[in-house]
Amino acid sequence: MLLAFEPRVDPEQRRLPPDRKRRQRGRKKKNVNPKTGFDMRTESYKLFGVDLTQIPGLMAMVLTLFSEVGRDMSRWPTAAHFVSWLALCPDNDISGGRILWRGIRKVHNRAGDLFRLAAYSLHHDETALGDYLRRMKSKLGPAGATTATAHKIAIIFYTMIKKQVEYDPTIWAQRDAERAKRFEAKLKRQAHQLGYKLIPIEAKPAA
Repeated sequence: MLLAFEPRVDPEQRRLPPDRKRRQRGRKKKNVNPKTGFDMRTESYKLFGVDLTQIPGLMAMVLTLFSEVGRDMSRWPTAAHFVSWLALCPDNDISGGRILWRGIRKVHNRAGDLFRLAAYSLHHDETALGDYLRRMKSKLGPAGATTATAHKIAIIFYTMIKKQVEYDPTIWAQRDAERAKRFEAKLKRQAHQLGYKLIPIEAKPAA
């Protein structure tokens, strides 16, 4: 059935990017079905034009998501519209400028459920998205953390297809560095308010 769709890219002309996930985790399992010779990673790359299997959690769900949302992202003007359609954004009841109720939208969306399942699988994952899930779990609880991480994955999914860019894990390292700077600045402000001054610990030279 996939042969009925015109491929967006020819792997012979634009090679499939290296599988970073396999190298990071030391996986030896191949994506090719030994009985049929079907290579899921190559076929999904031909369909979407980018390697979506590099997104943590989506390794085995890319073709299932294709059957649910397709590859035409023009139906959603922005990523915010996409995650709203997936019911992966907060649903706040506002009246007179005041928030009366805050919670997760109770809408059943099969594509949204797939993103939640992808997020749930990252509880023990050593990627930046796995760290984000565990960090959100301490703030929002298990259900809220899963939805928040699914929200992130859906935005990455949308952006990669819309802009035809590959997944770049180094962006997360940059964001972690920026978050550490904000946390340090917050500690300095709090110390200053209490009349203290933060002084960095200098490493002692080895004897």
